[in-house]
Amino acid sequence: MDIIIKVNNQSVGRDKIARLLQYTSRLVWHQLESRNANKYSVDRVKSLENTLSSFRKVLRLGRCVDIFYTALSTIHIEDPILRFTLTASKLAHALYLYADHIVWLSKNGFLKSDSNGWSLTANRFWLLSIIANLARDFYEILHVLDFKKSMFLKPSDLVNVSVRNFDLNSSLKHLYAILNCHKDIFVDTAKNSCDLFIPLTALGYTKLSPSTVGVLGALSSLAALVTLVKPITKLVPS
Repeated sequence: MDIIIKVNNQSVGRDKIARLLQYTSRLVWHQLESRNANKYSVDRVKSLENTLSSFRKVLRLGRCVDIFYTALSTIHIEDPILRFTLTASKLAHALYLYADHIVWLSKNGFLKSDSNGWSLTANRFWLLSIIANLARDFYEILHVLDFKKSMFLKPSDLVNVSVRNFDLNSSLKHLYAILNCHKDIFVDTAKNSCDLFIPLTALGYTKLSPSTVGVLGALSSLAALVTLVKPITKLVPS
């Protein structure tokens, strides 16, 4: 109960909980629909998904300004790769939220604009933000592998080592040890990898079913909630 209260006391925490329920709802209604369930039940779950989506849009109103402001601090990071990826991610995320605000205002009659066009724009910026995050994750992984390179065979060594001498059990133990010591990188990479396919599907680059999108969204939401409950799993700087 303490964990629930801790998460719910944060606006980001409420957003992630609502996001988890939103994508779980998408999974549920598509599964019901594919099994020819009662149309009323399907519509009710779809309505729940839409309500949660609208709630999250209201909850995030104005956050584009906050995220844009935090981008001003990342431009002073010494590491050029981290500086570029983090700044690009935050700017793209701020523009994504701005476009998402326009979508919400248009759909609720406060603005007269092409909500579908703005929705595509929002997903493009979201995709750019995720790609920048994944580039940062890949950079962090390379750092870890370089630090732990003694645990892995070099490509040149593979020529001189027979397959039968390869100890799979030992390699898996090394891999587990690395993941256990770098949970922040693992969680962040898993979250961004799941998120990647959501805007890709919305933009038509991939054709995943609503069930698959629901699972990916739920998994990335859980990963985000883990970082709130256990700050040690949050990748910094962020």
